Amino acid sequence: MAKIISILLILSLSQTISASFYKDAIQYLASDELEGRRAGTSGNIEATNYSISKLKEFGVEKFAGSYTQDFTIFTKMIKTGENFLKSSLGDELLFEPISSSLSGSLEHSDMVFVGYGISIPKSDPNLIYDDYEGVDVEGKIVVVMTGDPAIGNLNSPFRHPDYLNYRSLFYKFSNAVNHGAKGVIVIENPLSLSNYPSEPAPIFNPSEGGGNRFSAIAGYATNKWINSILKPLKTNSLSAQNKIVKTGRPNSFYLPGKYSLAVNLKKKTGRVSNVVGVIPGQDETLKSEVIVIGAHFDHIGLGGESSMDPHGHGKIHNGADDNASGTAMVLKLAKELSRKNLKRTHIFVLFNAEEVGLLGSAHFVDMWQRHGQEYGSIKAMLNFDMIGRYKDVISVMGAATSIEWRALLNPLRSNLKFEIKDSSVGSSDHASFIKNKIPSLFLTTGAHEDYHRSTDTAEKINYESLELIEKYSLGLVANLERNEAPVFNPDYSDDDGSGRQRGYGAHLGCVPEFGQSDDIIGVLCVRASDNSPAMSAGIVSGDILVQIGDIEIKTIYDLAFALKYYRAGDKVELGWKRGSTIMKKVVTLAKSTRH
Repeated sequence: MAKIISILLILSLSQTISASFYKDAIQYLASDELEGRRAGTSGNIEATNYSISKLKEFGVEKFAGSYTQDFTIFTKMIKTGENFLKSSLGDELLFEPISSSLSGSLEHSDMVFVGYGISIPKSDPNLIYDDYEGVDVEGKIVVVMTGDPAIGNLNSPFRHPDYLNYRSLFYKFSNAVNHGAKGVIVIENPLSLSNYPSEPAPIFNPSEGGGNRFSAIAGYATNKWINSILKPLKTNSLSAQNKIVKTGRPNSFYLPGKYSLAVNLKKKTGRVSNVVGVIPGQDETLKSEVIVIGAHFDHIGLGGESSMDPHGHGKIHNGADDNASGTAMVLKLAKELSRKNLKRTHIFVLFNAEEVGLLGSAHFVDMWQRHGQEYGSIKAMLNFDMIGRYKDVISVMGAATSIEWRALLNPLRSNLKFEIKDSSVGSSDHASFIKNKIPSLFLTTGAHEDYHRSTDTAEKINYESLELIEKYSLGLVANLERNEAPVFNPDYSDDDGSGRQRGYGAHLGCVPEFGQSDDIIGVLCVRASDNSPAMSAGIVSGDILVQIGDIEIKTIYDLAFALKYYRAGDKVELGWKRGSTIMKKVVTLAKSTRH
């Protein structure tokens, strides 16, 4: 009996230590001190150093002589020249440019208040709403509020997950441009302000937008400013918003006066790092077969248009689930596997700059040709992204990337419910490996209301489930060790979508070149994904997408907007440039499986 009690105490102590590791790691990575870990920021560097310290502590070796793998990304915009918003009704106004704004100026322009700046496609069978109906904004400046009509209305259809995307600033900007606006001014929606009309001053966030620019001049202003304009109309921004809440209908109108707007920004680049460590295989034959275990550790910093928070501009987006949870898991697996005598070589990668286009994982895969002679060939990849919110199920996606995956997964048992799915989604780092014909699995507990919001914080993590996900993952690694390595399924059809925004929409399959030159008008496609509408149209690497249906494609934001605007099954005319030749073809958009 004493022996049994001793064993139970040891098991209990082991579980307590494991849970403590996850809490310590996630609470640090998702702390305000790291300010959201956006690539290129000091908080991101702190997360890099933390991860390296853990790999060293666990005895995990350097990769190619270093724990870091450096690459260049856009880091920030800097203000140059004049940046202002002026009114013919008064003095210069409190204003900050948005870093994804086009540089330029507008003189003596008309201005239109367009509520939330949302237009639901007319093909939507469930919801009718268009803030632009009845107003002409061609060549004008529009004023949009953050958020959506669900604010102040618990029964609004905008609370359905299908409509979350309409809160995002990237959507609002793209919709404004699509309606012909030349300028966009963003104000916080009044119902989100606890001390309305008082509010913090606008903030310039130099890193939002990933270096991409909208085809409009854009910036932030205040409710105090808009109310000074609305005073002659005997209304204010709160009344305008409450009218939408009360009626469930748009409330857009022209503003008095003329307005001048100027933004002048310059792009800067910098170096960031993936964090990489290696446990060499001990079998003379199998050590040249590499298993990659990865997760991204960056997040979206202070929000910006990537934020789904209705009032999150300038607030720290801690990213506890996305993706401190996956980062902690990879570090813990490295710790546990460092104690084992592994046959194959295992490489642990914490990817950087995932949130701006899978840049870290793309760099890692692209650079593998330099390291293959030393380490061998990558046989499989396991990706952990957003695994901290277990409630009903954890998805194991990508089983169809190799016919061997199910045989390796099916024997595994857990107190959690694991759902094995053949298809995958291209919104995380495994997509870079699948693109290169490497069998890959994506483990995730899925999206939730706190996704890309300032409310994704450490106290909401299900720490007990992380211990069980770890046990399941170690079982999968053990099965991989006992069996032949999986082989990529040549019939697998990837669905990596286009753009970075996760969520509801259609699928085209033009895989964009993230961080493309500002000189390119359109979206440069690095390839067409397998069995996609883009592939059926004949789009190849190097083509520049310039049109989807009625929407002119000038930037990656226009592409993302078009794939939200149209639905799966819609027939649209594509236009793209190949050299100096314009090519066109009608295609049927596919269904997006991105979460």
